[in-house]
Amino acid sequence: MVGRTAVRTLPEPGSPRITLRVLDLTDPGWDVAAAAADLSPAERARADRGTPAVRRRRVLVRSALRSLLGGLLDLPARAVPLQTDRGRPFLVGCGLSFSCSAGGDVALVAVSADVCVGVDVERCSGEDAAVAAGEGWLAPVEQARIAALPPSARPGAVTRCWTQKEAVLKARGTGILRPPSDVVTPVADAGWIGPWWVAAVPVPPGHLASLACDAALPPGALGVVP
Repeated sequence: MVGRTAVRTLPEPGSPRITLRVLDLTDPGWDVAAAAADLSPAERARADRGTPAVRRRRVLVRSALRSLLGGLLDLPARAVPLQTDRGRPFLVGCGLSFSCSAGGDVALVAVSADVCVGVDVERCSGEDAAVAAGEGWLAPVEQARIAALPPSARPGAVTRCWTQKEAVLKARGTGILRPPSDVVTPVADAGWIGPWWVAAVPVPPGHLASLACDAALPPGALGVVP
């Protein structure tokens, strides 16, 4: 498949490795038919129930996930024993943590055998902090931190907060079943949220993305390469 993959081993001996793939869903070079062949019949049926754009996204993201997992398990992508619960993929007894996200024209897939991971990507919406606060997902301390930023930086900070909350909730395995306001972000590109380290993921312009894991990542540990 056409796409960009980042694989980076953190520099300290024994430190974790996270395999991250950033997908440009609009790239005309994608072979969607070949990607669909990687999916199980149930996965293809679920993808087929969506609009053409949704089908394309579901096929490409699930194929990318299967490819990364297959590389770690030494299996062809279509042979990975991936199961699904209410649309969420999981593997039994493999010792791998993985997370997927899609927002706007970009998707992310992260896999690790060493740490619990969660990722989220969103299109930059320009949402106002007051609107986000009214929706109940920004904690008071986050509102204060955002208010202290220059006005031009506030919309991006709001989106960054949301991606970090989603990434942590995914890494926890709870998703949005837990209130996002319970996850208090650092309102910065990187930092700690309780036991979870969050860091910005480089993605195409117009989008913001974050990764969460239960180990600190040094600056530059995640990069996108051709």
